[in-house]
Amino acid sequence: MGELYFIGMGLSRSLMTEGAKHILANSDIILYDTYTSVSCDITPDYIKSITRGEVIEADRNLLENRSNEIIAMAKEKKVSIATIGDPMIATTHVSLAIEARKSGIKVNVIPGISVHCYLISKSMLSSYKFGKSVTLVYPSYGILDTAPYYVLKSNRAQGLHTLIYLDIRDGKFMSPKDAVSLLLKMEEMKNEGVIKENDLIIVGSRLGCSDESIMCVQVKDVDDHNFGNPPHILIFPSNLHYMEADALKWMTQK
Repeated sequence: MGELYFIGMGLSRSLMTEGAKHILANSDIILYDTYTSVSCDITPDYIKSITRGEVIEADRNLLENRSNEIIAMAKEKKVSIATIGDPMIATTHVSLAIEARKSGIKVNVIPGISVHCYLISKSMLSSYKFGKSVTLVYPSYGILDTAPYYVLKSNRAQGLHTLIYLDIRDGKFMSPKDAVSLLLKMEEMKNEGVIKENDLIIVGSRLGCSDESIMCVQVKDVDDHNFGNPPHILIFPSNLHYMEADALKWMTQK
């Protein structure tokens, strides 16, 4: 009987745990997840250099639509799904883990440092004051999904901060400028006073990499800043404790 491992590789090589490296080095097959995220220096070629096993680049089609092929592999061999960040942030992997367990396959999860916990820590905002997170996606067939607008509205009504993941579609990474433009378009559509030009926004860029940056700016000033290369992630702070306010002031002046 084989095994199925979900390996969180962290955000960069420097943040990959020894446990993750050990499992990867001893796997028969490694499915390198190219769908849910990307790293500055963890690549399929790097994984090939640290393992004896076969490395296969796994896109969304394989992970979601052809999961039966993965289950078949894991019934016979030691298979690892290697993911940037933490593997169980993605519901795609949770679904696959459940399917594997139903098939009688032993499933193991090796957590990794996620962009979620990394940015919360770096922002110095209280982890107790974060509400529901949400993904902001590109419009499909001209239709704009306004779920992020209402998540932001609900969190702010409770005095909670909102972490917003940005869409990756067909290899294109949503930029902070595009994200704010879409959110302002939602405000125009709904006109409920959720997003204002003077609101603060925290932008994390290339987190975990040598060229990472974390900036705190006002919504109205987003177009004036260069946030560097992707990927990016956003936080919309809500009501601030005085220590949080001091931390953001320091961040703004950095």
